[in-house]
Amino acid sequence: MRDTDMTRFQGIGAGIIDSHAHLVKEFFAEDQQSVITNMEAANVKQIVNPGVDLKSIPELLDLADRYKNIYVGLGLHPHQANEWDDTSWQIIEKQILHPKVVAIGECGLDFYYNNSPKEIQVSVLKEQIKLAHQFNKPVIIHCRDAWDDLFDILAKGPKPLKGVLHCFTGNTEIVSRFKTLVPEIDFYVSFSGILTFPKSQDIQEAAKIVDDNKLLVETDCPFLAPHPVRGKRNEPAYVWYTAEKLAQLRQQTIEHIANLCSKNAQRLFGLPNN
Repeated sequence: MRDTDMTRFQGIGAGIIDSHAHLVKEFFAEDQQSVITNMEAANVKQIVNPGVDLKSIPELLDLADRYKNIYVGLGLHPHQANEWDDTSWQIIEKQILHPKVVAIGECGLDFYYNNSPKEIQVSVLKEQIKLAHQFNKPVIIHCRDAWDDLFDILAKGPKPLKGVLHCFTGNTEIVSRFKTLVPEIDFYVSFSGILTFPKSQDIQEAAKIVDDNKLLVETDCPFLAPHPVRGKRNEPAYVWYTAEKLAQLRQQTIEHIANLCSKNAQRLFGLPNN
């Protein structure tokens, strides 16, 4: 393994699930296979590999078909929301019953960058939430500087709805607000390598109060590599560092966190227990 310090994670329980990774050729053109091998050697047993645009769907499905431990989300990221057109719904609908498609997304709202106009982001998120509801799939939500708008969309949207706040960057108030949503809105909270950053105190405090049965970990690779590999390209094997930080914050063992987050991911995404 490339990072010998990671050998301490190899024998922990039944392994761990990276609930959100972008393991595509755009970022891993030269070494995708070795990254997958490294992931398996590091006791990462499954990953969810969400799309951010619709043109990547064939690549995502091909990868999932070739590797039993890789699952797929289909959706349009808020940065690309202005690419949504009259054919987009049909493109997703055509593939959504593929057995390895476990979610709609990555989709959501990003009012920090505003790479697509706000009103288009809102409209496209609503469309993808309708898809998730219709096909009983969880929705993978990216939210940055748009919490009030997201709460409004969820409150007025179709129910029941389940999903995950991926790469959570909110605070304890946001976690508490989600706890008080109507029971038909069932959302999990996923923490990325940002959790390990020294200046992420608000996120760290939030991680302490998420209910056990709503907790997930992810890499969001190739982005946001956690300490102690910050500055490197992130990859699924490094999800253990985030889990380790989460265990420290919640005063639990890493084996407990790995088991807990894996069971939660299996329940949310309908992943097999293998």
